[in-house]
Amino acid sequence: MSEDREKIRCRSCELVQWSDRTNCRRCGTALPAPIVKIVERVVENVVIRQNQECVATLEQARKLIAMASERLRTRACEPESLLRANTSFPTMAEVERVMIVAAYQKSSRKPLEAARLLGIGKTTMYRKLREIKRPA
Repeated sequence: MSEDREKIRCRSCELVQWSDRTNCRRCGTALPAPIVKIVERVVENVVIRQNQECVATLEQARKLIAMASERLRTRACEPESLLRANTSFPTMAEVERVMIVAAYQKSSRKPLEAARLLGIGKTTMYRKLREIKRPA
């Protein structure tokens, strides 16, 4: 068997299997769409339908990336600025919190579905929700 094939996880039973299958080997449900279809759905929601929730999430992500790139650009130009602390640059904890909250909202407050969106385990998702004081 070729190891360069992609694997995919069933949404209902979480069995990992090759992505060339259309239905799960264990439970028979349809497997999730490949990444190309996901990108197509994002483009459809943002460009065609102009879904305001998706646009707001993308705008928030764009701002975080712009802040990070600007901060890295100024640090490259000013070596002494490495010693100064700047609170405007988001920390990893802030970025993680924003991603967890965004996935939780996108999944209609379903922690298991949010965990799948993020690619983390359900136990980790529940722990992270407790840490940011969001009831599951």
